[in-house]
Amino acid sequence: MPAITTIIFDWGGVLIDDPAPLLLKVLTRSLGVTSAAFTAAMSRHAEAFQKGTCTERDFWNRICTELGVSAPAVPCLWGQAFRQVYRPKPQVWELAEALRRMGLKTALLSNTELPAVEYFRAAQPHSFDQLIFSCCEGCRKPEGRIFQIALDRLRSRGHETIFIDDNEHYLSGAHSLGMHTILFKSPQALRQSLAALLPAVAAHLPLPEDAA
Repeated sequence: MPAITTIIFDWGGVLIDDPAPLLLKVLTRSLGVTSAAFTAAMSRHAEAFQKGTCTERDFWNRICTELGVSAPAVPCLWGQAFRQVYRPKPQVWELAEALRRMGLKTALLSNTELPAVEYFRAAQPHSFDQLIFSCCEGCRKPEGRIFQIALDRLRSRGHETIFIDDNEHYLSGAHSLGMHTILFKSPQALRQSLAALLPAVAAHLPLPEDAA
């Protein structure tokens, strides 16, 4: 098997707890609408927001017009809510940092919105070689284009790369470019999968606390 040189991590659900469930609670409470109504509206407008083809103001105008409620009074409700629900997974960050110290190239690749990106850049220390966010690229997982952007910036090839995500559907885009993939389930399972694919560094990977 060709040597693996590059590891790409998803953000929500891998490096942090999936923010979607708590975001849904915060946002529906703020707007005074039901989860079902908000989820249905989101399904029609989330893609434009995640691809950066509409602003947050436009997004809320579309959502609130459809739901028949007033647009949020706060200037950045999405960013405010995201800050409230942001929960990093320290053990996964530690794995990512250890891999980079060992000489592997690392990146974060996420379907996300500009307010979340702005919060990340301001508040989250990181040591990734590249950050690839859908709202900055005009494309999102599982589209092959966003994975190709990541490979190009990392100067890597698909067969040299591992992509990690908690959503099995998103792995298909990585597969289309020949990447190895890991479906994230827990820090312990991730370490085991990485050790199997990277035997040369397996002994040096940090051991999650509850697996010690």
